[in-house]
Amino acid sequence: MTAITGNRSIFVVDSGWVFLCENWERDGHSYHLKDSNVIRVWGTTAGLGQIALKGPTKETILDYCGNPSVPENKVIVVIPCTYTPKSK
Repeated sequence: MTAITGNRSIFVVDSGWVFLCENWERDGHSYHLKDSNVIRVWGTTAGLGQIALKGPTKETILDYCGNPSVPENKVIVVIPCTYTPKSK
């Protein structure tokens, strides 16, 4: 099966895990997240949608976790992100 790919997204996963990744790939059994962070503290007033639309806030706490793989059946929702990262 050809891999399906996407851009920056938030993945909400079973057992309370929430990931923010720069890119992802799906192979039919798992999602392979690239350049990812666990969102430990949302730091928002309007939920995950706020992060998806406007990016992390000053109060958001991200923990870098690299390139995890998540079983497809554990993913609850994928939220595409539309914000443009601020240059450093």
